[in-house]
Amino acid sequence: MRHAALAIATAAAVVTGAASPAFAQAPAGETNDVRCLMVLQVIGRDPNQRDQAARGIFFYLGRLGARGPLSRIEPMMIAESKKMNTPQILQAELGRCGAELNQRGGELQALNQKLQKELGPPPGTPAPKAAPAKK
Repeated sequence: MRHAALAIATAAAVVTGAASPAFAQAPAGETNDVRCLMVLQVIGRDPNQRDQAARGIFFYLGRLGARGPLSRIEPMMIAESKKMNTPQILQAELGRCGAELNQRGGELQALNQKLQKELGPPPGTPAPKAAPAKK
């Protein structure tokens, strides 16, 4: 059933012409990820921001790498660098990318808290120390 639905959706896209632009340019999500990668590389030049930027760089590299070889992003980086030519654009991208990273971080934290409640602490984790008795 799922294969039939996929075939119908693909056929509909080809008939309407929606499939052809996808091959001509990168999907918006991929372009956004490339832009975030680029902005975080710039931010990472600041020693005070290096660690935070590195975490974001690895996040976006992972997303891009999951879609295919990273060698394919070079032309996108060149094209996007020509569009990202003002401090205002860089700041806007940093805000967008930072918000996404914060959202994903919050989701992971919530998941970890839920799992810890359900499963208990990981093996080998020292038991919490009891509060000292009050005199």
